[in-house]
Amino acid sequence: MVNFNGVSKSNTLDNYGDLLTVKELSEFLGISKQTVYGEIKMGKFGIPIRFGRSYRIPKKYIAQRYLGGFNSESETPA
Repeated sequence: MVNFNGVSKSNTLDNYGDLLTVKELSEFLGISKQTVYGEIKMGKFGIPIRFGRSYRIPKKYIAQRYLGGFNSESETPA
């Protein structure tokens, strides 16, 4: 089942760690890795963390942008 953003309801952020790779984010959102890189460059995922040549995107930015808040009761807005 897919909601209005293309995010699968059975695929929740709880299945991922606090930092998502570009591959994980592309799988979660159902978009290509190239699209994720483009969205990163446009600043749509807040401030990603760089590890050498790779990016990690904090889960909280994805929750804010695509899920309208936080996915876990333990998380609070910064």
